[in-house]
Amino acid sequence: MPLQGGGTVLVAGLGFETNLRAKGPPAAYVFQTFDTDGVYTFERDGTGSYKGLNHMFTLPFTVPNPNAPPPTITVPSSAGSANITFLFHYTVTDDGKITVTADPGTYAAEWKYGPSAGKTYHFDGLVRTGLIMPDGKTITLTSGAPNVMSVIAPFVDMPPTAQMIISSSMVLFYQHD
Repeated sequence: MPLQGGGTVLVAGLGFETNLRAKGPPAAYVFQTFDTDGVYTFERDGTGSYKGLNHMFTLPFTVPNPNAPPPTITVPSSAGSANITFLFHYTVTDDGKITVTADPGTYAAEWKYGPSAGKTYHFDGLVRTGLIMPDGKTITLTSGAPNVMSVIAPFVDMPPTAQMIISSSMVLFYQHD
């Protein structure tokens, strides 16, 4: 099912506290916004796959400078695009509620443009919830309650404690083969 959507991402290099605040000093996080186009393929056995393209926009942020002074470095705003792929499993209730959960170790973002071009990042913990419309031809998906995703190490430019929370909304449209 083709989709269009968008959302925001809060990335915390030191992870999140139980109250969902970024750990570490103030501004120890990265804020991003994105839009996405892609295709969810649903199999009748409750599994599926996703393939899409995200366009990401990152606001400026500050990081510690290990070669101080100055004590911090401000990273300017940027933009980029990444191919996103993952396998998933899903459940549907009798009243049409759907939950899609990315299979561990399968979520990959392969950056094509922007400062991360040529890099591939992996994440765990993506969950989407939504509703299948009565005609069965449209599905709305959101990120639901905040869920924390983990960045899979090793990354040279991200600490092993990095986590993110995505808030998103998308609409999937039935397309017959």
